Amino acid sequence: PVDVITEEKDFAKYPVMVAPSYQLLDAKLIERWKQYVENGGHLILTSRTGQKDRNGKLWEAQWAEPVYDLIGAKIPFYELLPDSVQGTIKFGNANYKWNNWADVLEANAGTEVWATYTNQYYSGKAAVVHRKSGKGTVTFVGPDTDDGLLEKNVLARVYKEAGIATENFPEGVMIDWRDGFWVGVNYSGNAYNVAVPANAKVLVGSKTLKPADVVVWKD
Repeated sequence: PVDVITEEKDFAKYPVMVAPSYQLLDAKLIERWKQYVENGGHLILTSRTGQKDRNGKLWEAQWAEPVYDLIGAKIPFYELLPDSVQGTIKFGNANYKWNNWADVLEANAGTEVWATYTNQYYSGKAAVVHRKSGKGTVTFVGPDTDDGLLEKNVLARVYKEAGIATENFPEGVMIDWRDGFWVGVNYSGNAYNVAVPANAKVLVGSKTLKPADVVVWKD
């Protein structure tokens, strides 16, 4: 289950928080992010974060410099590629492609490099960095991919290292929680067996979720 929140909300209640492409920000928000992480939160930021102030103006400083201390890295430059050119990235044992926008990173001492660019003149430069701060962590994903697989797998690693269990549903199957009820829907063409706990009460449908079907249960 995911909540989409505004800055005014209390961050502390969320064990993981993703702020994608958060281009406009200020010192107050950065400080709140730092406190969130130091108190045990896991923050994921992505490309283009921190480029400008609240008025849409570039900083009178290095590119996106206000977030450097938070992410434990510098962003010396960014890259955009035409549709005919593919950038490549290595994360773990897998390779990924991108050609939209990518922040090229330079990790500070103590910051882990999780992924690197593997072609173009910046081959070997950091693409994804991760650092611990207080009780929590900050992860910065530099590239933006079309298929989202790199971002998905980075998130999976964040959750795994934080000791938070995850599920990996097939495409078209979605499970959500709202107001005390679990809801499963199946937009795929195949039946899917939902892992409903043995002590749960199924209110609508069944554990075998057929195509175009729904199941609702309560723990």
